[in-house]
Amino acid sequence: MEPTKKNCLASNDYQNKFGITACMGLLVFICSSIVPAYAVIEYDIKPEKEVSRWSGYVSAGYTRNVYGAESYHAYEAFNVDGRVSYRADWGNLMLTLGGEQEMLHGKESSFYDPFLEYRTPIYHLSSTVTVKGSAGVYLPASRYSKRDNLQYAPRVGAYVFWSPLEKLQFYVSPRYRYNAYQYQTAGERVLIEHQFDTLVDAFWMIDSNLYLEMNGRYRISKNYYGRRMDDSFTFAQELGWQFNEDWVLALGHNNSGGFYHPEIGSSKGFDIYNKKSSTFYLSVTKYL
Repeated sequence: MEPTKKNCLASNDYQNKFGITACMGLLVFICSSIVPAYAVIEYDIKPEKEVSRWSGYVSAGYTRNVYGAESYHAYEAFNVDGRVSYRADWGNLMLTLGGEQEMLHGKESSFYDPFLEYRTPIYHLSSTVTVKGSAGVYLPASRYSKRDNLQYAPRVGAYVFWSPLEKLQFYVSPRYRYNAYQYQTAGERVLIEHQFDTLVDAFWMIDSNLYLEMNGRYRISKNYYGRRMDDSFTFAQELGWQFNEDWVLALGHNNSGGFYHPEIGSSKGFDIYNKKSSTFYLSVTKYL
């Protein structure tokens, strides 16, 4: 899943007593892009005393699967990513950047596709339910996007947050992404044009500095010929420790796969853990 790290918790007005603010977002978008292999969950920690309109984070991580280094299926990589955000009365502007270095086989390195995003202010539907919108664009930087001649990929979405308890937070986020490639095909492959994602996230603050988050994404996609591709899922879990006011150490697991579709064939099924597709990561994040 792409894999991804760091899921922004909830809405900007939700804070625990240490000032962990919610800002959601899954960096997972397989197929046409490359993303942090450990990241599925991304946190913005903002101290309560912070009054600056500028904020952000820098994160470094290590990702590994369970195959031995000699196996063709083995995966090991280091990655760095970060975000800078500007907050105003009219919403937030954010730029997310990053890259990774694989350590096995070809030892390939790649940037991630930068994502420039605008998020609206929070709208309160009730005392426990809030909503916000999002619009942004991915720009080509990863080796896969450059290989397939991606020009740009706009994405729009919405976030619905539900906070039934002070330490328990949920959100659902529908998203649509359009991939604008220079050509409709790359070799014998027909490229993906439309992507429809639904992201579901649950966050639990176990105690004052320990959290557990689970994040799932369901994707429907169509290629340039209008054919619906194999529906896919991404599922991730992260256990994090806020060991300092603006530092977080996290351990997590990512898995992804496909579902049955009549036009495609038999289902690969859904597994929380699968040796072939699961990865584990360790990350440390500094919030600015």
